[in-house]
Amino acid sequence: MNRLFRTFFIFLLLLSTRTGFAATNEFQSNIKEKNDSYAVRQAISKDLSGLTSISSLEYHPARQTSTDLDALYSQAQTAQDELAQILMQISTGTQIETQVPGIKSYSRASDKVSSKLNGDASLLTDLARASIVTNNIHDLVAAYEALTGQTQVIKVKNRFASPKDSGYRDLNVLIRLPKSQMIAEVQLHLSEIANIKNGAEHQVYERVQAIETTAMSEGRGLNDIEQAQITRLRQVSHKQYHKAWLQYKRIDAANLITASVA
Repeated sequence: MNRLFRTFFIFLLLLSTRTGFAATNEFQSNIKEKNDSYAVRQAISKDLSGLTSISSLEYHPARQTSTDLDALYSQAQTAQDELAQILMQISTGTQIETQVPGIKSYSRASDKVSSKLNGDASLLTDLARASIVTNNIHDLVAAYEALTGQTQVIKVKNRFASPKDSGYRDLNVLIRLPKSQMIAEVQLHLSEIANIKNGAEHQVYERVQAIETTAMSEGRGLNDIEQAQITRLRQVSHKQYHKAWLQYKRIDAANLITASVA
């Protein structure tokens, strides 16, 4: 009888330990999930420091719900309409500008899947896409917070913190839309930088393309003169982007001084 009692007691002890271990793991998992969510949704200071503190990250694999391009494309317009509605809610009553183009054309989408994505359409994350343009850092951070509050953040690329070689800066975000569950791309721009990208920078791009196309059509590499031309063109772009960025930094510094005096 004593041996039977001891065996039963040990069994209960082991069962209790395993249950407690599982509960602890579940609790820790829930805490991690909440912390991950909080890391995205916590308040960010709406100044230069806050903007550059937004981490470039990827919380979940950036994959659509299907690998079939036709299936994704049939849902793309619905997703674009959903994205437009979310951005309208964000921008209403503000000076925030939203730009919602048409969905990516089927031919361009198909070319991208075959040439860049190894035939995997689930990696195509910009069928539905839009841009947010603001005149100041405060509104850009506010728009980012509003966007992440209404959607699931999949990926963030903060080029304000780590600009491209050209000096170009933006905030590129992949989100999963709550209704359609499609991943969409949203780019957040500061207006002066966006103007350069769409104006002077685009002209530089076209001139560089023309030089490279000429060399390619003649079946040769770039010569020293052409390489020097491209270098000068890109330096001009970099100076323009740098000048625009300095303008925002000066405004931010002035705002900090005003706030400290007040």
